[in-house]
This record gives sequence, C-alpha cells and structure tokens, in this order.
Amino acid sequence: MPTSLRRLALVPDPYPGESLLSWVDALAGLNRISRLQALRFAAFVRPGSSAYRPSLRFVAHLPTDVMARVQATTGLSAEQLHRITLMHYADGVLPPPPSSTHRRTIAMWLHRLQLAQPVSSRACPPCLRESGGRWLLRWRLIWSFACVRHRVFLLSVCRGCGNGLHQVLPGPGSPVMCGHSDWKRPGYVCRHSIWRMRPPRLSDTHLLECQRRLDDLIDHPHRPGSMDILRTLHLALEDIRGGYDFAPSLPDTDAVLHRRWHGHGGVLSYLDDPLLTAALIKIATLGGIGTSRTARAQIDMASWSTDGFPRTTGVSPVNRFGGTCRAIACLAWVPPGQGVVARAKDGPLILCPAHVDHATSDRYNPLPPAVAEVFSPRP
Repeated sequence: MPTSLRRLALVPDPYPGESLLSWVDALAGLNRISRLQALRFAAFVRPGSSAYRPSLRFVAHLPTDVMARVQATTGLSAEQLHRITLMHYADGVLPPPPSSTHRRTIAMWLHRLQLAQPVSSRACPPCLRESGGRWLLRWRLIWSFACVRHRVFLLSVCRGCGNGLHQVLPGPGSPVMCGHSDWKRPGYVCRHSIWRMRPPRLSDTHLLECQRRLDDLIDHPHRPGSMDILRTLHLALEDIRGGYDFAPSLPDTDAVLHRRWHGHGGVLSYLDDPLLTAALIKIATLGGIGTSRTARAQIDMASWSTDGFPRTTGVSPVNRFGGTCRAIACLAWVPPGQGVVARAKDGPLILCPAHVDHATSDRYNPLPPAVAEVFSPRP
C-alpha cells in the first residue's frame, strides 16, 4: 500500500447503497472543494500526474492500484470501495465479470449486458432531498424504475436540458444540480435543481409489488436464485422489445405509462427510460392474463420471491414471466404462469400449449438434440 500519500482529515462514510460518484461528491462537499479536486486529493489519479479527467464509466470498477491509493488517503476498506461500484453486482444481479479487469474491457462488458447504465443514473428527487444528495447505486440498474417509499417513477433525464442525470463531468454540476453545458449555446449551463423536479406518481399496486421484489433481489445480489430470476425477466423484456407487434397490449395501469407506451414510435430503448421499463415489466408479468381472478391467480409471484428458491422440485421450471413460444414459426404469446418452460443450453425456453410435448420432465437436463431442433434462435 502506498505510504507517501496524505490521509484526508474529512472523509464521509458511504451512505447505505450509495454509488461511487455520489460518495466522491459527498467528499467534495464536506471539504468544500470541486469534484475534480476531490478525485485528485483522494488519489483516484496517480500523484504527480499533470491532468486528470475521469472516465465516463467511472462508477463501474476501481483498478487494484487505484483502490490501494484511495484506501490510504481515505481509510475506507477495499470492501467498502467495492460495494459502491457496479462490480458489486457482478456474479449476482449482473452476470460474472470478464476475466480481464481492464477499464475498457469492463466498459464493453457492461455495454453488451444492457442491464446497467454506468454513464448516467435514474433518480428519485424526494430521496435526494431526504439524504442530502446521496445517489443510490441501484438507480443505475434497469431494474430500478420506481421508488416504493415515495410511490413515484424515477427520473432519468433533466427536466430542463434533457440530458442524463449524475454524469461524470467537470464543471459546476453537483449532486443536486444538473450543470450540463450546451455546445450549441456557448456559455450556457443548465442549473436546474434535480431534487426539486417532480417525478410522475405511481399508483399501480402491481408495479409497486414488482419493484419491492426487485429491490430485495438487488439488495441481496449474490443470494442463490437471484441471477436466474432476473435473467429470465430480462429475456421476457427483450422478447417484448424485439417482437412487440405480437406481444399483448399494455394492461390497465397509470396513464403516464400508456402515454409513454403509445409514444415510443417503435423504439423500445428502456435502458435509460424507467417509464418504458415499467411498461415492459407490466406486460411481462400480466400480459395476456385478462381480468378474471382465476386467471390472475395463475401468476406465480412466489416463483420470484424474496428467498429466490423455487417452491417445488422435480418439475419443469415455472413460467415466471410471459413471452412468445420458442418453437419454430409459432408466435403465440404465453402468459406468465401458463405454458411450459423447457431447459436448453441457451437458457429457459417457453412453450405454448400446442408444443408442450417438446418439453422435458427433468428441469435440470438440457433438451436432447432431436428435440432442440424444433427451436429457432432468437435475434
């Protein structure tokens, strides 16, 4: 560990669930310095370096040498620093990381996953007011679309300039103010207060319950079963995004979601859009079910429960979320809790009632080659 680095006198404790960039902002605020000065004083940059501008994906990962320097200057442990980066979710909520921990490799890994947004963050303005501007790490995951405490949808862009929130940028920005500049308007800087922005209200009780369960999975990222549940949900969202013409319509929900859903124009980019994420999750968990109590009771909410374990053994895995049938030339939508799920090499495959005979009875065995031929790869 470096011994020539100076230990900072004022170092804030990481807020529970806080992101790395938010902690750096708290360090800057406590010492009354700028964000870039805080990065330099905390030795995120090697001593003696002439200039430093952090990567836009700064919150994703800290290299070993950087972590050692920051430990020496702040007194934080390696575990504390690891928990405030997106790598905390790796091999849990996020799939296992690549073998190389080079910054560019980590950035490409996150880009391919389309599960986390390291460049910007979603936000709950009431939470920011209550915490004094501390940003949660889970707001950078697609699974965070609402705040169940304040019953609002999260924001993903500034209401003033339309740019992403809480980005790593030099300038007058802060945890509570946007600070984006506009190259088309020299000298212009957006100074909209983030925690005064009004997020859309959330009254849909089903989506509130979905977000509660997702929050529990995120807060326990390495619990057995969590990765499988979220991977299956992601497959369902991608299924709707890739074939929304064949997916059921958006069930009854908040008006703001209907406006967003009907205004997407065929571009279902939900990575930085919490409203679109919520609409897709609503379809994936209720689409095609109808309104009868009997049909709704078939939704196995216990199959993605807090413990992450299936309720029964020795049977085919439950269809937690809806999706199109994976048999060749079959575009039937299989509602959640219905149909059959067959295990294959590439993951779980949903089958409609017309193709249930293709499923295997043992949930742990992959499909035999003769049966696997009936499936076509999804784009």
